[in-house]
Amino acid sequence: MKLIYLTTNPFKLRETRIVPCDKYGLDVEAMNPDFEIYEIQAKTCAEVAGFSARYAADKLNKPCIKSDTGLYIEALGGLPGPYNAYFDKQIGVEKFLKLFENELNRKARIEHCFAYCEPSGEPVIFKDGGTGEIAKSARGKDGRWHDFFFVPDGETRTLSEIGDVDPALKASYYGHAIDDLAKWLQETKS
Repeated sequence: MKLIYLTTNPFKLRETRIVPCDKYGLDVEAMNPDFEIYEIQAKTCAEVAGFSARYAADKLNKPCIKSDTGLYIEALGGLPGPYNAYFDKQIGVEKFLKLFENELNRKARIEHCFAYCEPSGEPVIFKDGGTGEIAKSARGKDGRWHDFFFVPDGETRTLSEIGDVDPALKASYYGHAIDDLAKWLQETKS
């Protein structure tokens, strides 16, 4: 069975090649559909991914995978949470770090969710993540908005710097949601 992963994000595409395809041998096709995939306003990435996966599966009449990532910053009461793309679009990395420069509490949590849904079905959601802190400056060349300033616990490098040299290690800091999805697909769909 060919699985449809709905994304245009090159970093998510690379992660998909590393984990479900190369590691688990699943046949995953990335697709940018010719319709808008709605992302609801929600408190969690799981809700966003689940809604989008269900919407796309029903629209395409094919099983679909959709993911969403959130950055939950302790000093900001959990913001931006699932609104990463909005923060990036509205203020960008440099302005965000400037606004955050005097903050002493730099603790943050990253969450990565994957939702699988079949047409007319309920989404099955896998989520995981990791903790870390917000760096004082943007570093690296590889990644999404938060990758340039999120430093995972036990690291001195940002996710972006890690991805510049080791994309598989970078993917591991997002947790095991993609592995859990791939294992579940192998067990239930093969």
